[in-house]
Amino acid sequence: MGYIEGIMISACINIVCVAGLAILTGYTGLFSMGHACFLCLGAYTAGILTKFYGVPYFLALLAGGGVAGAFSLIIGVPTLRGKMSADCFTIATFGFGEATRVVMANINHPYVGGALGLSGLKTLTTLPKAIILAAIAVYFARNYTKSQHGRLAIAVRDHADASELIGVNIFHEKLKALVISAFFCGVGGGMMAHYYTYIVPNIFGGTMSTNLLTAVVLGGVCSVTGPVLATSVLTATPEVLRFMSNWRLPMYGLVLILTMRIRPEGLMGYKELSLKPVIRLANRIRKTGREGEV
Repeated sequence: MGYIEGIMISACINIVCVAGLAILTGYTGLFSMGHACFLCLGAYTAGILTKFYGVPYFLALLAGGGVAGAFSLIIGVPTLRGKMSADCFTIATFGFGEATRVVMANINHPYVGGALGLSGLKTLTTLPKAIILAAIAVYFARNYTKSQHGRLAIAVRDHADASELIGVNIFHEKLKALVISAFFCGVGGGMMAHYYTYIVPNIFGGTMSTNLLTAVVLGGVCSVTGPVLATSVLTATPEVLRFMSNWRLPMYGLVLILTMRIRPEGLMGYKELSLKPVIRLANRIRKTGREGEV
């Protein structure tokens, strides 16, 4: 049970991060290859606050998200204001992510630990907390995409020139999505730090960023619940295939290839999971039961 619980907690952490990245990639069309650096910043911020200053867990997570969001301005303002192409933005985020990881690895302050990392953190990320935080992240991401901000983001993604002509500030909308996605990843990093209780900069490399982006693309680039479903599958698949030993990772890649071949638009495409059919079915059953009693 502890093993399954660990997989579920890891899935919830990834869901928090992917919910934010889905806003940036799916609704503004910007692909980031460096979002792992925001997890790194959030993890170190939350870990330092809880270990050295006794800050409560949830406040530390918010602080980690805030620091990650603030640092996203460093890469967001110059690249988005300059109207870089999507490809250039992707390369810029990759370079920023790698630079952040290297800088953190070379800070030998006791609070950071350099290449040895930060250890001795308390296990504060439990399964109930992880589920609640994941649900909150998905809820806010869904609300954002359904709001005026989400509609403006879609307009910027699909018709940037036309949106600018009618007065939409493209720079502000893209920067807003970047900051929100970085905040979510910062919170996810804080959750990760207090689950593993030990963090080193090297784990926040390009592989982690690629996994997050893969979940968004696999789930559906204009969906929130799709990437959430995809990241749950991607988190569990390597563990399910662990019995295959050396063939585990090749089979994992094969699953990805087949999925993108069969459904290139992603698992959910442009659709969202909804509880409305379940609610309607429950109401219909309840109504039928009452008619039977009469």
